[in-house]
Amino acid sequence: MTLGGGSRAKVIDALKSGPADVVVLPTRDMADLPNVTGMTPLGRITVGVAVKAGAKVPDISTVEKFRAALLAAKGVAFTDPAAGTSAGQVIDAMLAAPEFKGVKRVPVQGLAVTALASGTADIALQMLPELAHDKTVALAGPVPSAYGAGVDFSAGIASVTSDALQAEAFLTYLADPKNAALWRQNGLEPLFH
Repeated sequence: MTLGGGSRAKVIDALKSGPADVVVLPTRDMADLPNVTGMTPLGRITVGVAVKAGAKVPDISTVEKFRAALLAAKGVAFTDPAAGTSAGQVIDAMLAAPEFKGVKRVPVQGLAVTALASGTADIALQMLPELAHDKTVALAGPVPSAYGAGVDFSAGIASVTSDALQAEAFLTYLADPKNAALWRQNGLEPLFH
C-alpha cells in the first residue's frame, strides 16, 4: 500500500494503524516523519495559471506580466491554505508578498477552478497537472519560476512494511531517469538524475 495525497497527520495515523509500504508526501512533510526511512526526492509540481475555457488567456510570460494579470483580475482563486494543502500554503505565501498587494484573493475549499465556474474569480492558481487536462479551463502556463511556486515531493519506505524489497524496487522504478520524460509529460519536474 502506498500512502500519500493527504495531510501529514492523516499519514501518521495510517502508519500507526497498520503496515504500509511507501509513503509519498511533500518533502517538507517528510522531514522527521516517524516510522519512515530513506527519503527519496521524486519531483516538483509547479503552480499553474488558468482561466475559464473561452476567456482571454493572459500573457504571464514575464514576472511583470504575471503580476499585472493578477492585479487586473476581478478575483484570483486558490485553495484555502487553512485546508492544510501544500499548494494552498505556497500560493498564499506568494500572494502575501508586497508586489501582490491589491490582488483580490479568493481562497476556496477544494480546487481553485471551481471559482472560475461560479464566476467568483477569473484566474485560478492550482497545481499544473490538475489544470493540464481540465477541459473547463484554458491554461496560461506555469507561474514564473522567479516565484518558486511549486511543491517538491519525496517518498520513503514505512518501517513496518509488508515487503521492504518490493517497496525499495517501487521507489527505484519511480526515480529511474528513464521515466523522466513520462514525469514531464504529466506536469512534474523530476528531482532525480
